[in-house]
Amino acid sequence: MSSPPFDIVAYEGQDYAAVCKLLVESFKAKFQALVTLEDQDIQNLLMQVWVQQPNSTSGKQFVVKENEDVVGVLSLKWKAPASSFPKTNLISLAPLIKQFGCFNVFTFLAGMYALEYKPAADECYIDHVAICSSHRNQGIGRRLLAFAQQFTVASGFHALTLHVAHQNQQAIRLYRNLAFEIEQTQYNFLRHFWFKEPVWHLMSWRGTKLHSRREHC
Repeated sequence: MSSPPFDIVAYEGQDYAAVCKLLVESFKAKFQALVTLEDQDIQNLLMQVWVQQPNSTSGKQFVVKENEDVVGVLSLKWKAPASSFPKTNLISLAPLIKQFGCFNVFTFLAGMYALEYKPAADECYIDHVAICSSHRNQGIGRRLLAFAQQFTVASGFHALTLHVAHQNQQAIRLYRNLAFEIEQTQYNFLRHFWFKEPVWHLMSWRGTKLHSRREHC
């Protein structure tokens, strides 16, 4: 019996809860390093502070679906065009603090800030890639990374980049097998403080260079 097909499709608003649940499952250790909350509460907090903009000019998210179930997610971002004005999403802290506690809210936000990265011009950055635990070791991660490489070339970016902790040697081997190379290795104080992972690599993949970049609206 053949395995069911997996489709990589553009993220839609209806996928929001499933994506947040998947991210909490995949990066559980990182979230637990920040807050003293149960998984469901972490998901609820993430859903209230992580605002997705479907029409963003500086990023795009894709999901892997098996039938209608989200089993993987890929988030890409790049430098916003100079002509676009950044949209600010104001978060009301009072209800969050009442629900989750002051310590949890502020450490959560501080940890998310520590993971932020601003891509350079003509750089496409993998903000995160995650696979459901029940669907790992089925080649979905490779497919998502290959999809990101194709997107990079088709969109006219000169490089596809990502950050990975030095401790995550399994992921580094996967990226190397897909022609990513370590471009920079740096000590990151904030990530060391929050996640106990001091050394991070910026890895890059460089495909065919195109002269112009398409709009991603």
